[in-house]
Amino acid sequence: MAMVRLDKLSKNYGDVVALAEVDLEVEEGEFMTLLGPSGSGKTTMLNLIAGMIAPTSGQIFIDGRDVSTVPPNKRGLGMVFQNYALMPHMTIFENIAFPLRVRKTANDVVKREVGRVLDLIQLPHVADRKPRELSGGQQQRIALARAIVYNPSIILMDEPLGALDKKLRETMQLELKRIHTELGITMLYVTHDQEEALTMSDRIILLSDGQIEQMGEPDHLYFNPNGLFSADFLGDSNMLDATVESGGETTSVKTAEGLALIAKASAISEPGRSVKVMVRPENVSIRRSEESFDNAMQGKVIDSIILGGVVKHYIDIGRGTAEEQAMVVEELNRPGRTSIRPGVEVTLGWNASDMHVLPLEGRLPDA
Repeated sequence: MAMVRLDKLSKNYGDVVALAEVDLEVEEGEFMTLLGPSGSGKTTMLNLIAGMIAPTSGQIFIDGRDVSTVPPNKRGLGMVFQNYALMPHMTIFENIAFPLRVRKTANDVVKREVGRVLDLIQLPHVADRKPRELSGGQQQRIALARAIVYNPSIILMDEPLGALDKKLRETMQLELKRIHTELGITMLYVTHDQEEALTMSDRIILLSDGQIEQMGEPDHLYFNPNGLFSADFLGDSNMLDATVESGGETTSVKTAEGLALIAKASAISEPGRSVKVMVRPENVSIRRSEESFDNAMQGKVIDSIILGGVVKHYIDIGRGTAEEQAMVVEELNRPGRTSIRPGVEVTLGWNASDMHVLPLEGRLPDA
C-alpha cells in the first residue's frame, strides 16, 4: 500500500488552475522530490497533502486513510519550512520538545526522545542554547529534529535549504539523505533546484503550469527527457532545430543549416517531421584528430569559462555570435589541461546514443 496516494487531486483559484488533476502514489520509505519553477504547482501539491488548503476536487489518502477533509494536526505529518520557524525564546531542547508537550507526553519520554533526535542530527551538545546561538545549518537540523521527534508517518519539506549558502546547502543535502536512510521515513521534498533534486531523490516529480511533465528516478529523467521542458529544465542542454530523415535503430535528422546528424532511436520517426534534437554539454567533445564520433560539427570558440571542477566552452556554430546561439561543451578541469583561445576553429563530436529527438509540442510516451 502506498504511503501517500492522490486520486484526481486538483486546486483552482477561480479561473486559475494551480494544480490540474493529479494521480500519484508515494511508496513507504521513499524520498520523493516535487521539482519545478515558481508557479508550477509543487508547493500547492504539498500544502494539499498537509491540509493547509482544501482541494477543489479529488482525494488524498495517507497510509490508506482518506484524509481529504481531516485537519492538518490529525494527519500524522511532520513539516519543515525554509524559515526554520523556531521559537526564539525557547531553548533548543524545548523547541524540539514542543510537539511532544502539545501531545501531553510524559516528561521522561520527552527527555528520552529529544535526546534521541539530537543524537540523530549529531547536535547533542546544543540542547541548552537558544536558536540565535546556532548557525543556519544547525537551525535547519533542529527544525528537522522537531519534525521527526513524535515519529510522524511522513515528513513534508518546503524548500528547507533555500536560505543556506551553496556549500552548507550541499552538506545539508547529504545530512538529510543520511537521516532519511537511517530512519526509513517517507519524505516529500519541494525544491526548484535541479541539482538538489538529482542529488537527494529516489524519485522526482517534474511539474510545470500545474501539471506533471515527467516522473521517475533521477537518472531516467536526466538521460531520457520526454519533452522540451524536461530536457531544458533538468540540466544543461544544446538544442538544434531539425527535420527527421528516417527512423529505425537510430534516427537520421537534418538540421536547419543542412547538417546530417544521427540520434538515438525515437518514437518520432516520420520523415519530414520538424523536431528538436538535444545533446548534453558533457557529451560533446572538442575532437582531436585520432577520435571518431557518430556526429561532427565545425565551430569557432567564443569563450571558455572555468567553473571550479569543470570548464564550459561556448562555440559559435554559424547560427549567430550571441552566446545563447552557441553550442556548449563541458569538460573536467584538471592540471595541465590545454586551454583554447577565443577565435580558434574546432571540430565538435558526439555519439548518436547521446542525442535525443524531441517533439516541438507535447511529450513523448515515458519509456
